[in-house]
Amino acid sequence: MKHLLIALLCVCCSQLQAQRISKLYNNVSLASALKELNTLQDRYTVNFIYDDLEDFKVSTRLSNLTVPDAIHQLIGFYPIRMTIKDNVILVECTHKAQHHLTGKLVDEHNEPMPYANVLLLSVGDSSVIAGGVSNESGVFVVPYEPENVLVKISYVGYETIFRLCMKEDVGTIQLKPSSLYLQTVKIRGHQQLYKISKGGMTIDVEHSLLRQAGTANDVLKQLPRVNVGHDGAITVFAKGTPEVYINDRLVRNLQDLAHLNSSEIKSVDVITNPGSQYNAEVQSVIRIKTKGTHGEGFSAEATLSADNNSQWNTQDQFSLTYRAAGLEIFGSTVYGNSYTGEANTISSSISTTAHSLYTQQDANTDFRSSYTQSKLGFSYDFSPHHSLGASYSLFKSITGRGYCNPTQDVWRDGAYATQIHQQLQLDVFNGPDHEMNAYYLGKTGRLNINFNTTCLWKKDGRNDDWQERSHELENRNVHTYNTRRSKLMAAKLVLSLPLGQGMLEGGAELTHTTAHSTYQNPENYVGSTENDTRESRVAPFMDYSLALGHWTFDAGLRYEHVDTEYRLFGKREEEPSRSYSNWFPNASLSWNNNSWSMQLNYAQKISRPSYRDLRSNVQYVNRFTYEAGNPYLQPTIRHNIELNVIYKWVNVNLGYSYRKQDIVYSAGLYQDQEISLIQNRNYPHTQLLYGAVIVSPKFGWYQPTLEVDLQKPFFPTKRYGSSRDLQDPSASLELNNKLVFSRHSFATILLAYNTEACTDFIKAKSSGAIDLAYSHSFLHESLSLNFFINDLLKTRRSAWTQYGENVVNTKDCYEFTRCIGLNLTWHFNASHSKYKGTGAGIDEKRRL
Repeated sequence: MKHLLIALLCVCCSQLQAQRISKLYNNVSLASALKELNTLQDRYTVNFIYDDLEDFKVSTRLSNLTVPDAIHQLIGFYPIRMTIKDNVILVECTHKAQHHLTGKLVDEHNEPMPYANVLLLSVGDSSVIAGGVSNESGVFVVPYEPENVLVKISYVGYETIFRLCMKEDVGTIQLKPSSLYLQTVKIRGHQQLYKISKGGMTIDVEHSLLRQAGTANDVLKQLPRVNVGHDGAITVFAKGTPEVYINDRLVRNLQDLAHLNSSEIKSVDVITNPGSQYNAEVQSVIRIKTKGTHGEGFSAEATLSADNNSQWNTQDQFSLTYRAAGLEIFGSTVYGNSYTGEANTISSSISTTAHSLYTQQDANTDFRSSYTQSKLGFSYDFSPHHSLGASYSLFKSITGRGYCNPTQDVWRDGAYATQIHQQLQLDVFNGPDHEMNAYYLGKTGRLNINFNTTCLWKKDGRNDDWQERSHELENRNVHTYNTRRSKLMAAKLVLSLPLGQGMLEGGAELTHTTAHSTYQNPENYVGSTENDTRESRVAPFMDYSLALGHWTFDAGLRYEHVDTEYRLFGKREEEPSRSYSNWFPNASLSWNNNSWSMQLNYAQKISRPSYRDLRSNVQYVNRFTYEAGNPYLQPTIRHNIELNVIYKWVNVNLGYSYRKQDIVYSAGLYQDQEISLIQNRNYPHTQLLYGAVIVSPKFGWYQPTLEVDLQKPFFPTKRYGSSRDLQDPSASLELNNKLVFSRHSFATILLAYNTEACTDFIKAKSSGAIDLAYSHSFLHESLSLNFFINDLLKTRRSAWTQYGENVVNTKDCYEFTRCIGLNLTWHFNASHSKYKGTGAGIDEKRRL
């Protein structure tokens, strides 16, 4: 590892053969842009006359371009010429004149109109004097000599405008749609919604209906392969739970997505093959990019949310930000009060060498909780190339209490044995949790520096009070007490710089975690435990991407060394105390050409058991069911291959996953007694073949999206004691119907259906649901309303059967998913945070 880090530093200090530019310009003068290009590189010297080019405005994004290509893109359709001689680039206006007619063109929605034709005509005889084209921001600049000119502005589908101009700045001109249409001819253009990007695909939100979806959460619900559950949990098909970022800032509280307006989102990257800079446990990443920061002074945002799923749930948030001269100070507080419930029918079949046992119970659970969370932080951009910031957040649950009063019927050897009346009161507590983050972003020469550090302290626990009454069996009072405390220290450094015709990226991530947990049962129905776990991880990584014409190649390598110490009642346990050293390669090959895009990915990943999974205690559920951790669990190594093909509005995805030492949730007998024990265990390997087809055509105001997900597991469950072979293929279908009423209002009708599906030892029953939503924005989008009805027909259920070794468990559960609600968000002087920290030790926080 020492030699690897030395090699990385040597490469970072090497001289470059070609400089590539990536930069966003928004309505800045061409002269300022060229001046900055001179400072961003040292291969070329760019010469120009500042005053000649100052009036020409540019708005464009430069993505990994050479210096000549970058200048060519900046020039666009302006009457400007570029000449290259050796290492000198000369940029000059081909039509030098005394005057420059400037203005901005917008459509009927006040959106910029790029590529409109602008002709300057003589006032006397209407002869053409000069001409030009508006840029991406709708801005045009046309040189001319006479004192007064007649301007002619034309755009296909819009009325042509003639205007006498007696001054150089004509301001903003709005074009109106033409009332005349070509007969027998229809001209249609399709904006490509999906585009292949590094490790996955990019979805264009800014130029699609998604910009009107409401919130970032509403956008994610409509993305291919992304599923947002009724509880807000996000998963990616065949890739599990993703990490979510907003402008490189890790989203730790999913409620942040509900407070980001979709109109401010530029694009979303769904990455199903994360590179080496991500933790080896990360299977997927969602990166949300906004349109950029704006605004100075104070800004505020208030959100009120309320819904009813048989009882009322509320969440209120207020945030305040102050910005001035590169400094940003921000704070927010949120209070939530929620109800969750389950209407359960649970059964269990247990077979021992002497008897067979069957139990069935109706277990209705009610749980209400409340919490508060506050955050305070700052960021400071003390130069265009240097920024730092820090934040502190505090989370504390206020209440967390649930009740369950099931009645359990018991049959032994086919004959009715007894009935058990149970009463459960459970108390759950979380916090106070403290989290501190700090970051530094900088650029020295051509080297980009990104440093993040995180400190986290967590505390949580649960206390259960069981009462069991039966005429035939002994009565029981059972009390269990479980507490957990954990601490995380982490740091991550990423260095990047252009190398040759590509980009080199490297760095390292360090984490140190401690976790302490206790479990007590005074009645000794299950054993008490006290666990201590310490884990340290060192992970250097390197990635190189190269673009050659239509092809892009990316390869990365990550090395992780992990030391774990496990103690039980203060004594070191040798078997679960382990050290791991693993290499994790990844590679992708992409091809893009107009409407076609293809990408082939490979990655090796790892799935480590959570600290809860590694606990040694056995948890009491009822007298016939226990749940336990497993300190002997080994990590799962995953090999993933994926092919992604996009043609216009059609996306096809195929993938294969091989999982060695897979961690599987399974059931068996507890010490050969009439008790079911449920816990995670390692199995030699599992395999999964999967595919997805997404089509998103547009028919005017009706814009549907159909997604079909298919998967076929390969796991011989019978070989490991199951009574069923659970390798059947399954499908998931989703039709999202979008109905657009105006620029500020739209509705969605979502139809979803899942066939029976096999996952390891579990077979889930088929289910479906209908969700409705309507969104409307007011007052120039400073006030937004979102009304929704989820699970309209009350058909979304969690119903499955687990076929274990001598144990079959069945659950049919309605989770109160039918819900009607309203979100109301108010923005004052809205602007997005300049805080650029991403945090460190992200996956360790997830495991905690």
